[in-house]
Amino acid sequence: MTLTVSEFVGAAAGGALGAALGALAGFALMGTIVIGVTLIAVALPNTDLVTGLAFGPVFGPHVLFAAGAAAAAYAAHRRALESGRDIAKPLIGLHDTRILWVGALFGVLGQLLARVFAEIPPLHTSTGAEVSTVDAIALSVVVTGLASGLLWGRNPLAERLPWLPWQHSAGAVLTLGAAGGAIAGSVFLAWPQDSRAMSGLFLYGVSALSLLVLVFGAAAPVTHHIVLPAAIGARAAASWNVPSSVVLLVAVVSGIAASLVAEAWARLVLERSRVHLDPPAAAIAIMSTVLAVVQVVGS
Repeated sequence: MTLTVSEFVGAAAGGALGAALGALAGFALMGTIVIGVTLIAVALPNTDLVTGLAFGPVFGPHVLFAAGAAAAAYAAHRRALESGRDIAKPLIGLHDTRILWVGALFGVLGQLLARVFAEIPPLHTSTGAEVSTVDAIALSVVVTGLASGLLWGRNPLAERLPWLPWQHSAGAVLTLGAAGGAIAGSVFLAWPQDSRAMSGLFLYGVSALSLLVLVFGAAAPVTHHIVLPAAIGARAAASWNVPSSVVLLVAVVSGIAASLVAEAWARLVLERSRVHLDPPAAAIAIMSTVLAVVQVVGS
C-alpha cells in the first residue's frame, strides 16, 4: 500500500469542505460527481475517474460526508450547534475555523482507513474471479463515525430520537427496500452489459443527490444504502447465468435486507447517540460482505 502526500492533502481539503458545506450538502455534491463519472465510464471504460474522483480523497463519502458529520459532532460539543446529529447545517456559518480543521483531520483519517481496509484480501469464486470482501469506503465512514462518538458523544440521549421518522415504520422500511431493490434490478438489467458494475454506483449517485431535499428541511426517502447493495446482488445473481426474473428477485431481496439492516443499526446504535452514526454506511458495509460471501458460495 503506497500512501502519497497529495492524497492526504486532498483529503484534508475535502474534509474541510465537507465541514463547511455540511455533511448532507457535501454528500449531494458527491452524488452529482458520481452520476457524471459513471456515465463517462460507460463511454470510456478505461477511465479511472470513478475511483480517483468520485470516490477519491477529496469528494469520496469517506472524506466529504464523514468529515462533515464528525465536524458537526465537534461543533455540538463546543455548543456551537444544537445537536451533533444535525448533518444538514452548513458549518461555515458558525464562524469557527476549528470546526473546519476537525473536518480536515477526519478527512485524512477517513482516507487512511479506506486505504487500509482496501488491503483486506478479496474472496475468489470457483472460476477464479475476485470479489471484494468489504466496501472499504463504507467501512471507513462507519469507523470515523464511531470515533467521533467516542470523542464527543459518549453520554447517550435520555430519550430515543428516530433516524428518519417518515421511514421508521416496518411498512415504510419494507416498501422502500422492495421498491429500491426493484429499481436497482431493473436499471441493472437495462444497463449496457459490459459496464453493468456502474449501474449501482449511478443509482447511488442519484440517491445521494436527492438528499439535497433534506438540507432544505423537507422529507425525502433515503435509498442509497438500498440501491447499491441491490445492484450488487443483481450482479452476483447475473454471474450465475440465471434468468432475468431471478436477477430481479435477488435485487429486491437484497434491497429489503439492506433496508432492514440500516433500520436495525438506527434503532440499536444511532437513536440514543449524540452524534451521527450513519445507518446507510453500516448497511452498505455489512451487505457488501454478506453478498460477497453469497456470490462466492453460489458460484
